[in-house]
Order: sequence, then structure tokens, then C-alpha cells
Amino acid sequence: MLRDMDAIVVENLKKYYIVREGFKGRKVVEALKGISFSVRRGSIHALLGPNGAGKTTTIKVLATLLLPDDGKVLVEGFDVVKEADKVRKRVGVALDVSKGFYSSISGYENLVFYGLLKGMDFNYAKRRAKELLELVGLTDAANRPYYTYSLGMRAKLAIAKALLSDPDVLLLDEPTLGLDVESARSVRNLIKELSTSGKTILITGHNMHEIELLADSVTIINNGTVIASGTPAELKSKLGLLHKVNLRINKDGEEFVRIVKDLMPIEGISVSDLGDSIKIAMYIRLSRDELIQKLFEFLKNSNYRVLDFSMEEPTLEDAYLAVVGGTISG
Repeated sequence: MLRDMDAIVVENLKKYYIVREGFKGRKVVEALKGISFSVRRGSIHALLGPNGAGKTTTIKVLATLLLPDDGKVLVEGFDVVKEADKVRKRVGVALDVSKGFYSSISGYENLVFYGLLKGMDFNYAKRRAKELLELVGLTDAANRPYYTYSLGMRAKLAIAKALLSDPDVLLLDEPTLGLDVESARSVRNLIKELSTSGKTILITGHNMHEIELLADSVTIINNGTVIASGTPAELKSKLGLLHKVNLRINKDGEEFVRIVKDLMPIEGISVSDLGDSIKIAMYIRLSRDELIQKLFEFLKNSNYRVLDFSMEEPTLEDAYLAVVGGTISG
């Protein structure tokens, strides 16, 4: 059921493909086996999974480029099958940032052309193209032929094209794929700005650090099914991933370890005698706040002096590998 806060609702979505085997044989491939998720209006939601998991198929169904075989898919309350025209007016799509443009004409002319295809008045299409080129930071390159654009510039132009009709929802399939560090950061900043302005954004990708920087929520799919979902913090907590704590104390590491093991669920620990101090590395299965509270309460009431301290938090990549790699079942 669509809630007022949801811009996208996917319920039990199924999609099948028939592929050939040999000269006469055929088999049915289940690309999506009944996935469900929702995206809160004005948020950035990441759809993650290995190659072939069904991410692009899902994007294409939401964009009305593919018909679902079963299930219900709503975009801004409109059914992608029964109300496809209304959905198309509300979504902008960038499936491949390096395709879909004419190489011999400029970025500006490309946008004007696609604006005309969308039924815009010529003067409005020109004005809108200039606005979008400024928005994505391509004003200086507006009149350069498209073939001279770098991959990062092409990614920005693809997003500008997706924004032509000022859609409520953006569907971006790996928008930073292949970009250098500076270009990827620039595209990420643009995506954040668009979300801040009220756009709902569904994004796919493989760079877990990038997704963790961008996404408010995540759905991980594998083999056409949802195997985990939630905010990045919820996923890491739900999967019980470990924090690594590094300590250097002034004395008696063995006694320290014995006491701490009684206080916290430690999964692994190593102790090194440095001569003038003791170095301890611990893997602790607790939330960050609970871990810090328990550890510092103990240290405050003990005779140990902490000479050095650091803590490494689990990452979204750790969570992704945990579920997709099979170390923790969905």
C-alpha cells in the first residue's frame, strides 16, 4: 500500500526472460523472483547487488521500459502498467551515461533536441537546456561537440537530460561508473543537491563507500530476490558486524583481557608486549555507543592508563559482502 511518504512502492515484482539454448531450445530465466521495497519521498535509495542480480531490470520496470510479469509497482501513486503515461511524466532516467547522445552536436543542442522530443516549445527547450547545463556545471562546455566530452562530463549531461521535464523521481543506473575520483565526487555532490531540492533518487552502483556517502536507505538483491534492506547503519547493526578496537595501555595486558571479556562480547583479541606498553586489538560485537560506554566506564574506574585508542567501524561494504558473499544468510 502506498503511504503518503513513499514515492516508489514495489510489491512482489517478478520478471521473466525467455532465452535460447542451442538452435531450438529455450529456457525461462527468472530475473526478478518477487522483490518488494519502497522509497521514501525526497530520499536517496540505493539498489545494490552483484552483476545479474536484477538491478537494471528493476530500474527499467520503474521507467516503464519493461513490463512486469507479476506484482505491483507504483511511482508517485501511479501504476507503471495501467498509468504508464503518468509515470513517464514523473520520472527521469539515466541508464548508461556514455550512450543516448549525438556525438557531432553540442551538449546544449542535444538537450534542446530531447526537449523538443518531449513536446516542449522551442524557446522553452532552449531556456531549459541552459538552466540544466548551469545546474550540472557544464555551461563552459555547452557549445562543444559531445564527442569531446570526458566521461565525467557525459555523466553530468546524462543527469541533465533526465532532469529535462523536472521529474519528481530520478532513476540513475551506476551514474559514476568508470569516472575518475574528481569527476565521481562532482557527480555525487550533484546527486546530493538534487535530493536536497526534493527529488527522490533511486541509484545503483558497486562502489560501497560511495553508496554509504549518498544513500539514506539500501535494498540488496541477489539472484532476483531481496536479501537485506534498511539504512546503512541498520544493515550493519542487523548483521551484527564487529567493531575493531585498538588500545595501547600501560600495564598487564592479560588481566585487562580477562576483565574486558567478562564485560563485552569479544569475538577475537590479540595482545602484543611493546616493552614499555601493551598493544591490544579486539573485535567486539556491540553497537558503537554501547561499546564506548562500557569500555570507558571500565577504564575510568580502573588503574589502566590509555596511551592510544582507535576504533574502526564496520562499513556498508562489510554488510554487503556479509549477505552477498554468503557469510550471513539474508
